[in-house]
Amino acid sequence: MKCLYVTQEYAPFFAEGGLGLTSAALPAALDTLHGTHHDLVLPYYTRLVDGAGLRTEQVFALPERQIAGHRSAATVHRLLDHPHSGDVFLLRADSWYDRAGLYRDEQYRPFADEAARAAFFGWCVAEWLAVGGRSYSLVHGNDWQSGAALAHLRDRFPSLPLLLTIHNGLYSGALDADDLLTLGLPARQAGLLRRHAPERPSLLLAGVLAADAVVTCSRGYARELLDETRGTPLGTALDRARPTGIVFGVDEELWHPGALGRPTYPFDAATVDAGKRVNKQAVQKRLCLTEDDSVPLIGICSRVVPEKGSDLLLEALAPLLVRGSVQLVLMGPAERGLQTAIHRLAEQAPTQLVYVPHFDQDIAWLTYAAADLTVMPSRVEPCGLNQLIAYRYGTLPVVTPVGGLRDTVTDVRTDPATGGGFLIPEHTAQSVRATVLDALDWMKCPGELTKARRRVMVQDWSWAMTAGEYAGVHARLTERAA
Repeated sequence: MKCLYVTQEYAPFFAEGGLGLTSAALPAALDTLHGTHHDLVLPYYTRLVDGAGLRTEQVFALPERQIAGHRSAATVHRLLDHPHSGDVFLLRADSWYDRAGLYRDEQYRPFADEAARAAFFGWCVAEWLAVGGRSYSLVHGNDWQSGAALAHLRDRFPSLPLLLTIHNGLYSGALDADDLLTLGLPARQAGLLRRHAPERPSLLLAGVLAADAVVTCSRGYARELLDETRGTPLGTALDRARPTGIVFGVDEELWHPGALGRPTYPFDAATVDAGKRVNKQAVQKRLCLTEDDSVPLIGICSRVVPEKGSDLLLEALAPLLVRGSVQLVLMGPAERGLQTAIHRLAEQAPTQLVYVPHFDQDIAWLTYAAADLTVMPSRVEPCGLNQLIAYRYGTLPVVTPVGGLRDTVTDVRTDPATGGGFLIPEHTAQSVRATVLDALDWMKCPGELTKARRRVMVQDWSWAMTAGEYAGVHARLTERAA
């Protein structure tokens, strides 16, 4: 089965989060384990391609198209330097994609023309397949930025199976009603959108209406998305689509506690306590934290934004850090207001808190290997990969029971035989702090801590499991189309 994977990100070259990792891992796992052949298509981010010195070759030229009053042409390029077994195609249109970031400018502000960019990209994908001689058994789109592509493909190829994965329905590509006149969507699909949402259509809704199946990245998030959108046009469409929840996997080679040649001291489930102690000493020395391996270490590798509950996290941990009760390694880009809060807290607890504002693979490995806990007080977490990566290293997650966190974390206090984390009951800083303190008290029972660490380290959250469930979705769609 030949499939086209439509995305905006592809790790390690063009990625801001889980979508980039998924785009690299899921098609590869399906190809390896289930005999599919996946090509990928995404925008040609000119500055990122040039900055990384990536080699490409042009394979097709598309005619000019006017979107939102802007007329431009595009070319299709094959990326030559990548690990994927299939082809990775980049759609080049510098007037739309020659920018500093994927979605935001240097001040972390979203681009004002994001919907128009996605509409142009979607038309290019469909036009390329229609006139460029590309043939696929199934097309798999991701998030609202693929909505226009699926709408155009449904118009051009009525019987082609279309699959949409919603990674985060918080972002929908909302439109004004007048936008339907300027974004170049096919007349039938635009009319369908207008009937479903006459006042506030969206490109995510366009994708849901065009798709034959919708998947979210956890069962919990599928339920939440249906609840949150109930009574809206998107909710009505999702209710008809009956989204399937499939938890994403973890790259077991990238996140391997026993790997050699890394800055971490290797360990496995049998040696987890000793391994964590040595790695904590290494982190404290490297990052200039107080060198005391008896102090609990919290490690967090995540965007620092309200969606992740980062404001609650900082407020909750502040008194513990100032007292020296815990240490914190926090890595990830932060919104400006939260950056200020981090720096203010670091001044109060300079040897207890380290903030790394960008992703550093070596420090990420060390952080997971050394940390006793990771804390995720997320307000929205469709899947959550950090808790699954933490499991690989015997690091116990403290989480709010939302989305994929609800599906993957069992509270060890209420289920000591199978649990491997701690659930935060309320979205307040006080509740986060109380749960962290409870976890620290629980950790004083070393036998129970060791058993929980070993238990989570041997759980299977591999991409093989995820790929198997997606292969089932593929089979149902292609059988239905046959």
